[in-house]
Amino acid sequence: MTGTTYGTGLASPRQAPAEGGRKGFKAELDGLRERMRGRGFSVDEIAAEIGRRYRVRPREAYRLAWGWSLEKTAARFNDHAGRQDADAEGRASLTACRLSEFEHWPQTARKPSVYVLVMLAEIYQTDVLCLLDFADHESLPQRDLLVLTRRPPAGTPFGEKLAALMDARGLSLRETAQRVSCSAGYLSGMIQGRRRPTGRMTARLEDVLAADGELAALAQAGEIGTRQDQNPPAPGDPPGPVREAGPAPGGGFSLSLPYVPGRLVIEVSGPAATPGLASGENAATAGGRLALVRDVTSPGLSGREVTGA
Repeated sequence: MTGTTYGTGLASPRQAPAEGGRKGFKAELDGLRERMRGRGFSVDEIAAEIGRRYRVRPREAYRLAWGWSLEKTAARFNDHAGRQDADAEGRASLTACRLSEFEHWPQTARKPSVYVLVMLAEIYQTDVLCLLDFADHESLPQRDLLVLTRRPPAGTPFGEKLAALMDARGLSLRETAQRVSCSAGYLSGMIQGRRRPTGRMTARLEDVLAADGELAALAQAGEIGTRQDQNPPAPGDPPGPVREAGPAPGGGFSLSLPYVPGRLVIEVSGPAATPGLASGENAATAGGRLALVRDVTSPGLSGREVTGA
């Protein structure tokens, strides 16, 4: 395979050789990845299956789980480092050959630094500990392990409470992940705010951590906040109460939005009372009238102003 490298030939006799050179390997790997994605498996789970099935190290398994060649991964790494201002001048650009050595260390001589491992975890969207296996833990310097095993900072109130509960129960990231049947990378993403907790996962965490409903409440608040952030009021507009849809005066149906001064509300009115008929209307024609209504309800004001029909 010229120009694009998926596997390596750097495995030692103690390690099963990577399958990248076998004919049809890429098509086989692509098929496995798509089948697992189709069934809802996460990248962490796909990487674990690739590692188990093809006996490759975690860093290579994650790259293959994304379907990236060594060259493409090195390019993504360098681009990410540049955007993070970690290596803005590109003086320490990662090459495909160097990445292959990092993937197979400690069977190779070149050890990945903490910086490299953290940056790889970011582009693979997982927890850095997921890129390490037992051989890495045995071979990495203690100072590197102390940095890598430090829990990531929480990015949301849900993440803060989750991390606090794990500390209170004396559970590590891996232990908690095992008890709730998810990957450490997924759990780390929830703590950092990169991944939204599902209802099922929140229920599992509630049970394992004996959270007494605190996580569920924060998860629900975060969901509401996310929906509001997707459609925020205009700058300078004060937030207002959300009024439920309900019957409008005269038997019609009114859908009111959260209060924002000057916002127009479309209201489909029902049959109007006779005294309120517009000139030339009768009850039959007024029943389907479409009116643009300016809701002027605010402190000191009341009522609705019909601006059109």
